Amino acid sequence: MTEFRYIKFGNRIRRWRQASQPPMTQRELAGRIGVSNGFLAHIETGRTLPGIRTLRALAKALGVPETEMLREAGYLSTAPPPGDERLLVDPELREFFRDDWSRLTTDEKEWFKDFVRLLKSRRKPGP
Repeated sequence: MTEFRYIKFGNRIRRWRQASQPPMTQRELAGRIGVSNGFLAHIETGRTLPGIRTLRALAKALGVPETEMLREAGYLSTAPPPGDERLLVDPELREFFRDDWSRLTTDEKEWFKDFVRLLKSRRKPGP
């Protein structure tokens, strides 16, 4: 018996596809992202996990943020880097600083935190 390791991710892709407006068939989505219908079926049933290029194409075709698609596929960690769990809550920032945050000096970290606070204070409140 074959173990399907990516069932949760495949189910998520299927739900996104069916929730698209108008809902897409597997064939339509496969055509939009440039893969075979059979390959998309393997993704949706959890038999395979696509590569980054296909994940990006899926995100675009389904109208899902790329970071959310990569996180669902397990390519982006949901855990913040050690040292400042409150600052880097955005997954794109975590990915950007994953390797470099620990190498920054205390002064550089503080400068960056001040910069983020400044940007947040300038943001206009949403409706």
